[in-house]
Amino acid sequence: MRNLISLLALALPLSALAQTSVTPVPQKHIPSPVLMELRALESQFDLALARDCASERCVSKGCVYRDHVVVDMPHSSSLPGLGHSEGPGSVPPQEYLTSARCDFAHEKSVSSRDVQALVRRLEQRLSKGWLQVTVGRQILEPISASLSEPPEPAPPPRVEPPPAPAPAPQPEPPARWEAGVALRELWVSLLPHFSWMIALVMGTLATLVIIWGLRRLGRESIEEKAMLAQLAAGTLGKSDGAQEAAAPAAENPPAAPQVPSAEEREESAFVTEQQRLWTDRIAQAELGKDEGGVVELMREWLKAREFELLAKAIFVFGDRLSLAFSSDGELAIRKVELAEFLRNVDPERLPSDAEFFRKLNQHSISSSLLAQSDAEIYRSLREEFGSVGVVQLIEKLPLRFGALLFALVPTDGQQEVARTLSSELRLRVASQLLSSNRMSKEERGYLFEVLDAARAGLPLPPAPKPAPHDILDRGRELDAAGALSVLFAHIGAEDRQSLFTNALQRSNGVFPRWYEDIFYPDMLFKLPNELRADMLLEVDLKGLAGWSSVQNPEWQESFISRLAPTMQEAVRANQAFVSRADQLQVAQRGHNELVSAVKKLVARGKVSFSEIMA
Repeated sequence: MRNLISLLALALPLSALAQTSVTPVPQKHIPSPVLMELRALESQFDLALARDCASERCVSKGCVYRDHVVVDMPHSSSLPGLGHSEGPGSVPPQEYLTSARCDFAHEKSVSSRDVQALVRRLEQRLSKGWLQVTVGRQILEPISASLSEPPEPAPPPRVEPPPAPAPAPQPEPPARWEAGVALRELWVSLLPHFSWMIALVMGTLATLVIIWGLRRLGRESIEEKAMLAQLAAGTLGKSDGAQEAAAPAAENPPAAPQVPSAEEREESAFVTEQQRLWTDRIAQAELGKDEGGVVELMREWLKAREFELLAKAIFVFGDRLSLAFSSDGELAIRKVELAEFLRNVDPERLPSDAEFFRKLNQHSISSSLLAQSDAEIYRSLREEFGSVGVVQLIEKLPLRFGALLFALVPTDGQQEVARTLSSELRLRVASQLLSSNRMSKEERGYLFEVLDAARAGLPLPPAPKPAPHDILDRGRELDAAGALSVLFAHIGAEDRQSLFTNALQRSNGVFPRWYEDIFYPDMLFKLPNELRADMLLEVDLKGLAGWSSVQNPEWQESFISRLAPTMQEAVRANQAFVSRADQLQVAQRGHNELVSAVKKLVARGKVSFSEIMA
């Protein structure tokens, strides 16, 4: 027992000496890779210590270098003579940390058993492979509790009150306002501005002089007019006696004859020549028959209520033109209106002769084109068939020809026809139009035969049977994209998706290029808000207002409500049109601009056409 006490008394000073010993500085160079491994080991030690012991009880003191190994020998070759270099220096040396020591300090309250377990645990976690880590410990000296308390705050400095402000000086009384003072102040105020005021006055005078000179340049003066009048009268250069004799008559001189200008002479010659040509043409025309360019022109004017041109033609060529109007009752109402107009017309308000003959030539060419058989049959879709009649004709035709007939309907009638079609027939017509945007010569000829028979009230001719080897996607292009744009506005989203899916399957997963000309209202809502706003700024406001005015009223209100407030007011203000024809023309222009804007977005890669189409 006595020996045990002596050994403990000897071990305590040695333990204290070991704890207070200072780690010596390495006596040799430590390579950089070894130092990096040592720093990494120190970070691992800090993390492991913080994980196993709270920071209030244990504090890391870092890690120090002990030893390392350098390897510079190459691998031995098993096949001599293959050119492998051997011996020291043949490969770059490699340094490995093999021994290190890490220390930590702990509070006195930690038991020795826990400290020993922590040391062994840290050595086991940090020692890896050829690296041997030893862990040392030290006991922290206790301190007084007063050191951790903050010092008492110093008393605030004494603030002395500021001195009282000095009294403000009394303002001087204003000077007495007199005329001299007012003039002096006005002169001082205007003097810096005299330069630009004088320049403005001089510039205005110079502009007026230049305008007056430009308006007078090249015009005949009063003296020149008098000289021309004398030349025309043949009195220039006569004796003074003759002039004195004619003095009484000069007091009331007759009006000098106006010499016609070159333009007036040219216009007069044009009127004379045109009157001669048209007089001969009307004299040779058989006005009592339902044929001839003059008859068609007169009837077109009467249908369009061009009463001024008709009245001018009757005054120029005589009442023989009334024979051009048939008595079958087709134009009875228009003839009554023309008779009332002729009874009250003022000839002075009718177009001039030159203007009349120019319009006569233009309308004559237009009437000749419309009088051709194919144009007349196509025009009958607008003038002789209502929307219900067109729908009935589509239902009676085979599906392919019904879809082509819908594409041939004029734009102003497609909207009404699309609303009249049944939902199932809309889908079938759209499916046919998606398959091809071309119409062969045989298909066009059959449709004209159908329209001609329907106009005459005859049974429809049978449809030609397609040959097995016949190619459907051939012939001249027709506006299938425009017709589909009208149809898709009345087809639901799910049905549209199904139609485009089937179209993709028919075209092997590729949209035809002409699909890019299809545009229906819901495509706008598929664009991101910011992108849609930027795109609409590129579209003419009048065209946008016209296009939105022909859409469904509910969709129209939804579209306008999503615009900016200023743009909403602008669109509503531009939705006033002179006539239905003007509205449809502006709407078509707006549709074309929207198609171009969407194509630009697709070309720039900002949106995918397949995403907004379906």
